[in-house]
Amino acid sequence: MQYFACYDIADDRRRQRLSDVLLDFGTRVQESVFQCRIDPQLAEEILARVKRTIEENTDKVHVLALCDACGVRVSHYGTGHEAADPEYLIL
Repeated sequence: MQYFACYDIADDRRRQRLSDVLLDFGTRVQESVFQCRIDPQLAEEILARVKRTIEENTDKVHVLALCDACGVRVSHYGTGHEAADPEYLIL
């Protein structure tokens, strides 16, 4: 399943922490937009980490879930492209 996360956070430190959290799960496709290809269990983990990272009263975060049928309908224009699946190394 695909998830897109985007945010508007004024505090530099908190914005960097959230960026680091999202990079653990997906790929940056724009400065404050991430595409994550994860299963629903990991989605619950990412949402919990997002909630722990942000300041509820000031920060804005949107997480959009796309089912597989909707995911194939995402269009990319200009230099935009679909994020590659993350590579994993299993030891």
